[in-house]
Amino acid sequence: MSIEELVQSLRTHRGVTRKAEVSAVADELLVVPEGIIVATHGEDAAAIDIDGRIILLAADGIMEDLVEADPYWAGYCSVLVNVNDIAAMGGSPLAIVDVLSCGDPRVRSEIVRGIRAASEKTGVPVVGGHLNPDATYCAVDVAVLGETDQEHLILSSGASSGDAVIFAMDLDGHFTPGIPYSWDTTSAKDSDAVRRGVMSMHAVGPMVSAGKDISNPGALGTLGMLLEASRCGAKIDVSAIPRPDDVDLFQWLRAYQGCGFVLTSGDNFSEKIVTELCKRGLTAAICGQIEEGSSLVVEMGQESAELFDLSVDTLGCRPPQRI
Repeated sequence: MSIEELVQSLRTHRGVTRKAEVSAVADELLVVPEGIIVATHGEDAAAIDIDGRIILLAADGIMEDLVEADPYWAGYCSVLVNVNDIAAMGGSPLAIVDVLSCGDPRVRSEIVRGIRAASEKTGVPVVGGHLNPDATYCAVDVAVLGETDQEHLILSSGASSGDAVIFAMDLDGHFTPGIPYSWDTTSAKDSDAVRRGVMSMHAVGPMVSAGKDISNPGALGTLGMLLEASRCGAKIDVSAIPRPDDVDLFQWLRAYQGCGFVLTSGDNFSEKIVTELCKRGLTAAICGQIEEGSSLVVEMGQESAELFDLSVDTLGCRPPQRI
């Protein structure tokens, strides 16, 4: 594998390219009235200050092809992706509601079974929702409510030049059969272990300058989103990113992580963060540094290349442009 092949693979990855459309919609809809700390444009959840209590609110829909390929896993992931968005903000998820549109009772039953399994696994209850039983398609969407405090709140937009870049993933998992970019680290674990992973970012929150959960764009694509929100660049040693020994690098860097985060830290906290995350079942490593500018540069051995120029490319975390 050459560095050029790696860059091309990541830039054309669907999890990356589909993000470009976000900003156009967000610019039309999002407002930030008094009490709203951040809206979700560039962040994993909206943060709302209510008398000093920070309420987190997020929503996500599951891709159509996943619903078609594995309705159970689509239902399961609809909960997991939302819980991870709250976790990434240093929060504790409190409750979820779902919107299920499906006219096929068999498919609907599998989606519901997945939602319930993930709810029990993460310890986050389903407290309501909406059903469209006569829909001509099958779709599942979930919204989640969480909370944190000012000390533990983590934003995507807080990185600055000189900060260390840390990748943290649960390597104890497997790829979901038939879903090549779904790294499952939760279905085989008990609820206590899953909950420890969910709360790992809260534990290090006061030491973190910025963070995101590793989602559809993969590890480096998610870092690109963080950099775009923070308006800075970075240089990353790809070989330092934690990875299971028997997993292909291309596949790994494009994977959605069942429990994985990219975060930044200054003030000499990075080693402490790595130690704390490892205590909670993740494998964490310092893999690079935040730099001034807009370029995400990746290095492998003696080779280096620019993955994104965020003055031109976009992953949906700033005013609309197309990657």
